Amino acid sequence: MTRPQGTVAEARRHLHRVLEQLEAARWQLLGIRQSLPEPSAERVRQADVNDEPDAATELRTTIDCVLEDDLKPALKDLQEALASTGAEAEES
Repeated sequence: MTRPQGTVAEARRHLHRVLEQLEAARWQLLGIRQSLPEPSAERVRQADVNDEPDAATELRTTIDCVLEDDLKPALKDLQEALASTGAEAEES
């Protein structure tokens, strides 16, 4: 059984919607990060001693990693793919 083939233009439209959703998720993660309490100087000293971050620091660090290591590069790559296939989609 073969799958129906879509056009490049259809794929680009769908990809554009996915990019909007990923960008919305990025803003949500930034909002969550911003809402977390900043560590006090005392908590920072204790974390240095215990080597265990508090929950807010753990969440903040994880969100930062997801944003910088995963989402930011993915958004950039997908945006570049859309830009580089723009002329091709018009021909399809």
